[in-house]
Amino acid sequence: MQAKINLYEEFFFSDEWKALHWRPEDRAAIFPSVILITPVRYAVSSEHIRIIQVISIDELMEKYRSSAKQQRDGKSRTSASSSGIKINLT
Repeated sequence: MQAKINLYEEFFFSDEWKALHWRPEDRAAIFPSVILITPVRYAVSSEHIRIIQVISIDELMEKYRSSAKQQRDGKSRTSASSSGIKINLT
């Protein structure tokens, strides 16, 4: 599986993906994440590509539903110091 990730990295460095039809032309180019949906947990890594491993689509949805909720909750939590300065606790 790491060999496949290495091929994705080669594609990433080729910059060919920046010209593909699915990439919006009006925004900065962002390389898509690699999502592995399998009960097997692979020992793969990349410093250039985001790799997400989940057992099912349900797990993927729950993972990002929880992440979005934490971000919303974190943005609303502020604390005032003794001098009245508000600090965002995210």
